[in-house]
Amino acid sequence: MSAAVRGLRVRVLEDMAFVSEGDTDPRLNEQVKAAVQAELGHAGLTVVHGQDATPDLDVRLEIRVSAAVYFLHGHVILTAESGGTAVAIATTPDEFHRDTEFPLIMAGKAVLALLHSPGLAEFAEKKNPRLVKLRREPPAASVETKPSPESIATAKEHYNQGTRHYQLSHYQEALGEFEAAYMAVPDPVFLFNIAQCHRKMGHDKEAIGFYKSYLRVAPNAPNRADVQKRIRELEGGKHN
Repeated sequence: MSAAVRGLRVRVLEDMAFVSEGDTDPRLNEQVKAAVQAELGHAGLTVVHGQDATPDLDVRLEIRVSAAVYFLHGHVILTAESGGTAVAIATTPDEFHRDTEFPLIMAGKAVLALLHSPGLAEFAEKKNPRLVKLRREPPAASVETKPSPESIATAKEHYNQGTRHYQLSHYQEALGEFEAAYMAVPDPVFLFNIAQCHRKMGHDKEAIGFYKSYLRVAPNAPNRADVQKRIRELEGGKHN
């Protein structure tokens, strides 16, 4: 993560999307929000509060969970916005965790993915150009055109549509939406989602290829161990 990103002032919005199925703690959304704020602060960003605050970015939180006995299954999405326009999107895979552990674990993974998003790095460098030279990461192997705000908005719309199709088990339709999202903004998370669709449709070879592509372009992915396990299972002919 660059010094420019660490120099950002962020605010987690009160307005969040929270979809819950089953008997979940009504305070879960606030627990996840508090965990996200804490993780952002631990990473070195300045977290501001209230409508009168003057952040560089607003972070919008989306949570979707279903409850089982003592466990929650779901994912968290963070969207960083500037002036109402999406700058970066980070999403976690669907995971099972104990209800007491879900907020902290999922918030940590979502924040980590957001802070390493190319879109966020670009925004931070434009906001704090004097800090760019302090970046810790090595330069990219090739120079690519940075996505425009319009491309980011398009990617988000395709991502949202793809997520809806995926949740309805419309995997072919979801695949098309995630591919369109990646064409608009080549964010590694879309490669993961594409792999997930192929796996669900029984396209083992394609799924393995996209999982490996995801890990190649996102070597520090928070779910790396899980993806590597999935690859081994598919290469061994296991399905679930």
